[in-house]
Amino acid sequence: DRFAFTEGMTDVVVQHLVSEQKVRIKSRDYVKKVALFKNRLAVQQPDKVVVYELTNEADPFDLRYRVRAKIHHEGECNLLVVTSLHVILCHERKLQMFDFGGVKQKEWVMDTVIRYMKVVGGPPGREGLLVGLKDGWVLRLFVDNPFPIQLIKHRATIRCLDLSLSRTKLAVVDVNNDCVVYDTVSKEEVFTESNAWSVAWNAEHEDMLCFSGEGTLSIKTSDFPVHQQPMQGVVVGFKGSKIFSLQGLTMNTIDIPQSASLYRFLEAKDYGKAYEVA
Repeated sequence: DRFAFTEGMTDVVVQHLVSEQKVRIKSRDYVKKVALFKNRLAVQQPDKVVVYELTNEADPFDLRYRVRAKIHHEGECNLLVVTSLHVILCHERKLQMFDFGGVKQKEWVMDTVIRYMKVVGGPPGREGLLVGLKDGWVLRLFVDNPFPIQLIKHRATIRCLDLSLSRTKLAVVDVNNDCVVYDTVSKEEVFTESNAWSVAWNAEHEDMLCFSGEGTLSIKTSDFPVHQQPMQGVVVGFKGSKIFSLQGLTMNTIDIPQSASLYRFLEAKDYGKAYEVA
């Protein structure tokens, strides 16, 4: 429910997506990259990665951060993610995982350049990651497992990935702006649509996802036709009836009426799904 971005080269701003409140963290050094996961915030600076934690983890609206650890690290990295107990940096084909004491715990080396990675949840110290490669492979990694798991071989370079609520469907956006949904069990392609730059599954409903591109927001529910409406920006999240869209440095919250999905489920006599949407 939080989003972090850099502002003014040395500041990090964290915005709560539901309350829309913001907090500014002054790092007093050049900020290269930021990563956010649950109650952890990682800020990469020229000579180190600073990890922050929320002061009150029990408060879902808390935005007060304190320094948890400082990890000495110099050099460039392509991508950065943080988990409950680790920081993971991407260097072209290589992933390096450090604990908060600065000790390198694991290293994974892929066959081609890594283009996308995302933490998709899990118990502390056992989180899973989605990794998309230039050659189209989508891998799943666990921070406590040295062996990557091959999920899907897509036909083009990966740009964006997301897993559905039950982890049974994988949404892929590639460099050709195609959005493709795969069944993670059968590995079959179940849906495809063009003109997509980013994609997000609904965090509360299994069969609902949205994707954006070329000034259009598209919402796909179950096997029903895609619903479209004008929208500028890039989709970064979808929860319940709210879609979060990033336009420049501005995060916009868009309320989406779910009545159309409700009536479609009722017409199909799928009362269980209709009740979930309601």
